[in-house]
Amino acid sequence: MSLLSISEITPYMYISGYGCVYETKIRKLGITHIIDCTNIPNTKKFEGIKYLEVPISDKEVEKIEKYFDTVIEFVKEVKDSNGKVLIYCSAGVSRSPTLAMVSLIALENVSLQEAYHHINTIRPIISPNTGFWRQMIDFEMKFKNGESTVTMLKGMRKGVPSCYLQRQKTTQ
Repeated sequence: MSLLSISEITPYMYISGYGCVYETKIRKLGITHIIDCTNIPNTKKFEGIKYLEVPISDKEVEKIEKYFDTVIEFVKEVKDSNGKVLIYCSAGVSRSPTLAMVSLIALENVSLQEAYHHINTIRPIISPNTGFWRQMIDFEMKFKNGESTVTMLKGMRKGVPSCYLQRQKTTQ
């Protein structure tokens, strides 16, 4: 697994960084839809692919949550039509995993913790920024009637999601 790989999260959803998005790979995987969350102007587009632009930067202050419903609806359309969606950001580390996790919560009825561990097992380099984690926790609380399976641990300069500690336990 590297920054230059496309990772299959489910049979209908993939994530990656922009650097490995080549038409031959996209066609070989059968990708029908793409969510571009790079915030890079004039990214390459391929004929016959349906696109959703999520123009957001990987900064803690960014409100990625304003795109959650639109992204989930787009991914649901892909799933329901037996298509395949690639969600990519600059490196496939923060923005695209964030959007994939909220999609799993909504469409596969898993917890945030389960979504994180599933994606992290496939793509160990994922590391959403602290602001995105807070927004995913809020999303899970709204989606799961006030409950969240992840908390932000205090005591460090920035909060750390509790699921990172569980990740450490499973790798030791």
